[in-house]
Amino acid sequence: MHVCMMLKNRLRGDARVKKEALSLKSAGWDVTIICWQEPGVADDEDWNGIRVRRIRYRSAMAARVTGGLDSDGGTRNLAGRFLSALRHSRARRRAADFFRNAVCDLRLLSKALEAKPDVLHANDLDTLLPAWAASRLCRARLIYDSHELWLGSARYLRETGFVGRLRDRLVERRLIRRADAVIAVTPGRIGAMERMYPGLHIDLVENCPYPAPDRRRSSYLDDVLGGGEGPIVLYQGAISFERGLENLIDACGLLPRGSVRVVMIGPDMTSGILPGMAKARDVNGVLSILPAVPSERLPEVTASADMGLILFQNTCPNHYYSLPNKLYEYMMAGLPIIASDLPEMSDLILRERCGVLVDPEDSGAIAGRILELASDPGLREEMGGRGRRAALERYTWPDQEVSLLGVYARVANRIGPR
Repeated sequence: MHVCMMLKNRLRGDARVKKEALSLKSAGWDVTIICWQEPGVADDEDWNGIRVRRIRYRSAMAARVTGGLDSDGGTRNLAGRFLSALRHSRARRRAADFFRNAVCDLRLLSKALEAKPDVLHANDLDTLLPAWAASRLCRARLIYDSHELWLGSARYLRETGFVGRLRDRLVERRLIRRADAVIAVTPGRIGAMERMYPGLHIDLVENCPYPAPDRRRSSYLDDVLGGGEGPIVLYQGAISFERGLENLIDACGLLPRGSVRVVMIGPDMTSGILPGMAKARDVNGVLSILPAVPSERLPEVTASADMGLILFQNTCPNHYYSLPNKLYEYMMAGLPIIASDLPEMSDLILRERCGVLVDPEDSGAIAGRILELASDPGLREEMGGRGRRAALERYTWPDQEVSLLGVYARVANRIGPR
């Protein structure tokens, strides 16, 4: 049987979708992934025996015009300056985003119809509508995999206008009960969704990594940084607002030079604002911001650090109930964790005794926690060791794969002749 997985991002950094696709392929499913185009990568390719079909998510003209924009938000040409001025018009931006999403949905739908799948797998709310439409037209089954509490995300609410929010609320409310299965990534998010949609059954498939039997320190970050003094403190993931990174930048100004090396690595979602903030403020030379790497290389990056940071702010339900990939990845690498005192993360960290909690709004407290662990290698080793043992015993992808394949077995039993 054939499953078509839809997502509105570049596959390069989406570890969850890659793991799900590989698990389904190993279980005998024929898998197609439809995602966004990526520079330097073919639109149609075979990735580990899985078909990947990439679509444009903006027009060719828009791509040419935005060639006038620098990564730090500056402009290089007249077209870029004109586009930058236009984007300051909120109404224009909302209308353009709404139109672009509609066009992208049609492209996803067209590719899905070409694939003629037995199951449509919608990754997050932004793909639910085209996946549902394709499932109706193909007489296929529909799985809704909610990675985020989309309607409770601060970033979503900030970037989406009234019309877009109304559309998405209606789409989820109308279509979630029409899915043959619904998946979420944390118990807290399941609880929130069940309160929104009483009586709905939701399966849990967490964001756990593959087991790493050998604990070996990598030299990746040492090599990239060109050496230096002090333990490496790592934040990996999207460089975005509401993740405490502004406060981390301020905290770096309180860290003595040579005490630690702080690294942020991931895609910049702020159009250069946070990197510009880091450059403009005195961070005593301890902070480096590095570009994203493919998810396959991320374990090597993680294993080259000494501590892991998660500083999500309590700005929305999506953060409040978050158990991000990076939490489990830090544990698997044996890193002690400095994390926000939010329910899902604090419960796990306190239960496994694998890190310390901090107020992500308090730059002084963040700096204090970093220095506390930096000055005590024995404590880091104890916490990291406990986290790693817990990760290997209880938080690995093969365990989650069982749940995922159980969902698919139920759905497969409902697939009839076309």
